[in-house]
Amino acid sequence: MGVRLFLACGLVFALACGSSHPPPPHVDVPDAAPEPTPPPVIAKPVSTRPPLPPNATYEEALDEPEDLNVQDTRAHLTDLQLTNPMRDVLGSCRVPRNAKVTIKVAVRETRAIGVTVLVKFDHGPSPRPLSPAAAKYEAKSAARIAECADKATRALTWPPSLRRDSFTTEF
Repeated sequence: MGVRLFLACGLVFALACGSSHPPPPHVDVPDAAPEPTPPPVIAKPVSTRPPLPPNATYEEALDEPEDLNVQDTRAHLTDLQLTNPMRDVLGSCRVPRNAKVTIKVAVRETRAIGVTVLVKFDHGPSPRPLSPAAAKYEAKSAARIAECADKATRALTWPPSLRRDSFTTEF
């Protein structure tokens, strides 16, 4: 009986002690601040259109799709911020008194991205038809004024804004 008891105790000891390791000691870890979650990534729509050419018209600039995100809190430029740079835009263009110049501008990131210049001559309350020579001179003058105003407008800078702003001004 002594051998049997010794074997039984040995078997119980082997099963109880040899089958698992003792648990690891408990270590206190100080509470670490949770890592901040990164801001959500807002994917910009992929445009299938080519980028605007450097001489794009106002209409072409407005036809370009713009990201309209409801959560976008960036401010648009004010009317004063948009029109202030235009004060002396025609200073070097030699515009006759009877010419009415309309400039349409689309602005983004401090630059004009689209400009259209319209020139119309006022011939008084009861205009008579122009001679062919006068009409040709007026057309050349209108083209010269439009080119000068377009170039001067594209050279201007506006306050920084990632949004597309647009306006029309008349002289």
